[in-house]
Amino acid sequence: MKYPGAFDALLFKSKEEFANAAPNVQTAYCIHRLEAEVNNGGFHQLFFNSSGAYVQETLQALTAIGAIATRALLERAIAIGFPDGYPADAQRHRQCLANFQDVGGALHPLDSEFFEYRDPLAKLVNDYLAGTH
Repeated sequence: MKYPGAFDALLFKSKEEFANAAPNVQTAYCIHRLEAEVNNGGFHQLFFNSSGAYVQETLQALTAIGAIATRALLERAIAIGFPDGYPADAQRHRQCLANFQDVGGALHPLDSEFFEYRDPLAKLVNDYLAGTH
């Protein structure tokens, strides 16, 4: 499996289906969704779309591949979008997201930081998948 191409079309229909996937697939999937959402519409889009149900798993995936700077960036974005903490019930992420006007502007600088790719995500994921991480 080579990232990102092998994961371009992969979409899980439910958290249960995700949970039944191999751990390396879960990790690559989370990183792929993070990149796709943030590159397309920023952290707000990541949180608002269905990918928001996988934020905790994405934090774990970033740790697994060694993307420490990107994990810290996601943690900062969570603190802005969810000042009371990310909802334990991930299905409530849309309902709990703070006001878009306030959050969108506050997240924009973090989106720009993400685009700098301080962590080489594709390389880190491929090293992880190859077992060389």
